[in-house]
Amino acid sequence: MRLVGDIGGTNARFAWLDHNNDPHTPMTLAVRDYPAIGDAIRDFIAKTGGDQLTECAVAVACPAMADMIRFTNNPWVFSKQALKDEFGLDRLVVVNDFTGLAMSVPYLGADDLITLFDGPGQPGLPLAVIGAGTGLGVSGLLPHDGHWIPVQGEGGHVSLPAVDDLDYEIVKFLTRELGRVSAERILSGMGIENLYRALAAIEGVDATPLTAAEIVEAAMMRHDPLCCQVLERFCLFLGGVAGDLVLTLGAFGGVYIGGGIGPRIAGFMKQSGLKERMIAKGRFRDLMNDVPVRLMTAKYPALIGCARILTA
Repeated sequence: MRLVGDIGGTNARFAWLDHNNDPHTPMTLAVRDYPAIGDAIRDFIAKTGGDQLTECAVAVACPAMADMIRFTNNPWVFSKQALKDEFGLDRLVVVNDFTGLAMSVPYLGADDLITLFDGPGQPGLPLAVIGAGTGLGVSGLLPHDGHWIPVQGEGGHVSLPAVDDLDYEIVKFLTRELGRVSAERILSGMGIENLYRALAAIEGVDATPLTAAEIVEAAMMRHDPLCCQVLERFCLFLGGVAGDLVLTLGAFGGVYIGGGIGPRIAGFMKQSGLKERMIAKGRFRDLMNDVPVRLMTAKYPALIGCARILTA
């Protein structure tokens, strides 16, 4: 039997592949409930009545190039070879989580996507994939001979671009705390909390500490001006990073936003300055304005991507 997995900072998602190589019997397990990845896989097998595991593809929220996998935002550590030996696998493929997510894009249907900002794009050119959740994931798809090649990197840890005076104040504030401000320090769950704290200090507001979920809820309900400002600034930073990714990859075919936060704030994103910040690239503004931006709403897209990687 063949298994696919998507492991982030908070949750581990697994599914079997059916005879059409599509994920089925998906299950989400909390990372905190298991000492190691092997324990989570065994529990998934037991709960779904699985048989002998022969092949596995796993997307991980961390660098995936070396044998030893150390997650960025969860305590699990494992060796690829040791995991392969532990389950007697014929084949094990480990990729970055957004590599898996990116590979799902060509296989998503209309019901799996929301168009935030439409545009003609340039069919046949690369696609940009970015998304915020526990961390910030970044990838892309490059076309080659009728196939797509996913980009495997760690773009969530590029330096956060500051554009206007308030951006610079935010980066200065967080630099004093963190030493270096990567894009993930703002564009993630923890990043929303960092941004809330920074804006409260800059605005001189005595704000009650809130979780990312509480900040998002207050902003979506328009209950709290500071939370609204946090989410608007979050969208601006996301637009800036997404625009830089488009230029870097030549991804004029489109931008796809994944991750757990995007679907929760879809309506807010449409009304925000995300698109304006994304296209504000000087002499390339007109070209950027044609790039469509779509939100991925499929429940298990990285499992779909891992299935395509495993069966390619």
